[in-house]
Amino acid sequence: MKIIITENKFKDTIKLSLKELGTKSTIDNVGGWENFCTVLNIDDFMDFLHLFDDLEVVQSDEEENLTLFRYKKGSNLMVYDRKSEYVYIDYSDIWSFLEDGFGLNYSKAQAFTKRWVDEAYNLRGVTTTNADFHSIIWGMKHTI
Repeated sequence: MKIIITENKFKDTIKLSLKELGTKSTIDNVGGWENFCTVLNIDDFMDFLHLFDDLEVVQSDEEENLTLFRYKKGSNLMVYDRKSEYVYIDYSDIWSFLEDGFGLNYSKAQAFTKRWVDEAYNLRGVTTTNADFHSIIWGMKHTI
């Protein structure tokens, strides 16, 4: 019984680290991708995506067509543009791990992220793509 409690506390700590430090830092802190997946019982890419089912959903104050998905202000992990019906998913914290960790090509990552945003956030009929929210170009195009 003690092992289960300790294991659950460790999982909770890792999930909190995802929210506070981001995916890459959290993976580095637990000793790499394989350890990360083992500790969190991640068997496939959908298990990984479902780690992000609890993002805060807020309306952008600056752009009326944008809905922001994040753990903390200023660190969006997804942006939904209602006008274009595109969901932009952060490359460095989510999309890159679908490609590098699971070996998905762009079209497969797109198909599965589309399924995930439908399941987790009820966003149907959208197109998913990746975006580097940390880039200057993204910041100039979208002040979010």
